[in-house]
Amino acid sequence: MELTMSSAIWQVMVDISIMGALLLIGEFLRAKVKLIQKVLIPPAVIAGFLALLFGPQSPVEQLKILPLSTSFGTYASVLIVVIFAATPIGDKPQKGAASGPKISGMFFNVSGIAVLQYAVGMLVTLVLLVKLYPTLDENFGLMMATGFYGGHGTAAAVGSALSELGVPNMTDLGNTCATIGIVGGIISGMIIINWGTRKGYTHYVENPKELPQEMRTGLVPANKQKSSSKGTVASICLDPLGFHLGIVMLACWVGYIASKWFANWTLATFDFKISIPEFCLSLIAGIILNGFLNKTGADQYVDRGTVQRIQGTATDFLMISGIGSLNLSVVMEFAVPLIVVCAAGFLINWFWFIIVGGKSSDEDWFERNMMVWGHATGVAATGVLLQRVVDPELKSRGIEDSGIADVFNRPIIIGLQVIPPILIVNMGTTGSWIVTGACFAIVAVMWIFAYFTKGWVPGRRLKTYR
Repeated sequence: MELTMSSAIWQVMVDISIMGALLLIGEFLRAKVKLIQKVLIPPAVIAGFLALLFGPQSPVEQLKILPLSTSFGTYASVLIVVIFAATPIGDKPQKGAASGPKISGMFFNVSGIAVLQYAVGMLVTLVLLVKLYPTLDENFGLMMATGFYGGHGTAAAVGSALSELGVPNMTDLGNTCATIGIVGGIISGMIIINWGTRKGYTHYVENPKELPQEMRTGLVPANKQKSSSKGTVASICLDPLGFHLGIVMLACWVGYIASKWFANWTLATFDFKISIPEFCLSLIAGIILNGFLNKTGADQYVDRGTVQRIQGTATDFLMISGIGSLNLSVVMEFAVPLIVVCAAGFLINWFWFIIVGGKSSDEDWFERNMMVWGHATGVAATGVLLQRVVDPELKSRGIEDSGIADVFNRPIIIGLQVIPPILIVNMGTTGSWIVTGACFAIVAVMWIFAYFTKGWVPGRRLKTYR
């Protein structure tokens, strides 16, 4: 047993080392290959495809040269706990920041598209896909929104939760949607930006080719480099990175323990196990821990930049794990449903971009909505990237306002990740229709609220600047 455990720990080190090497190769290719620079493909996505091509899931037997473990895909479901635990730590909400029509509009813009993706994904699945593919589980309807709005991390988390509920293959399908979303979101985002500049909708740039070279290559010149974190504890006592990692991992541990305890308690009390995913409870643990730090004044020793570096690193490695461990036989089996639901996702995102996004901001509507487009097709970092293409100095406040909106929509998004799978598994098609109807109803309520708070003005014209 001791030898087996020792071998397993060394295999973890080998897996992480290979992922690190693939990240470096991905960055090298981003820095050198013009086509990759042009479409702004993240190095983590490149690394994920390299892991898929040369790892244990490679479709070509002779190409399986990377000694990755057969449990390589498990890292995604673990790393998402780290990502969610880190989300609130070091955050200090400013009083009065979340007020006014701009915030109302951004809240509706950011949150409504997420709920609408769930509604449309479920509707397309129930009305069309399960009839054409009888073996397709109705939970598939959740995967487009899970992958598009949530990204690889949420796809791994929801897929793992569904696996525990007895629904197979959803992790692979969710990660595929996430990959299509992030790559397609960047490429389509650049197409939209070129269209917007020709129409005169962009306020701060007239040509997207003005994008700084460091954003294309990923390498920042020496004269533009700046610190991304600061030391809040003396390194002679404790390394600042280790200090912050300890805080994040404490929230992870509490979330893990709480998840196991709740499952055992419900089984013992009701003779029926109810599982709340670890990532959800780690987020709650992080919120409580951050509140304690803010209340006691210990928050002055917490650097948000360092926490974000931990979160960003976990996200990069998670993307490699999620893409690199895709079961291509499952993906090919359900290729048509994946294409249909992802196409529907991009169509409703475009509808939302014009009909809602174009009327939810009186100034800089295009720049602010590029943040939403990226967020709704990949992750928040994709939105930041696309916004910076058209707003290099970040004058439109799209990032700040979407961050405030995310604080308020977090319970809704977490609820959509946790509750629908339980309803669908336990209530079957009835539960699926309840989820679909509830999602459309939530969008309708949000729309009415945005209308009365002037967050969405139907008569507002798409403002041009040239």
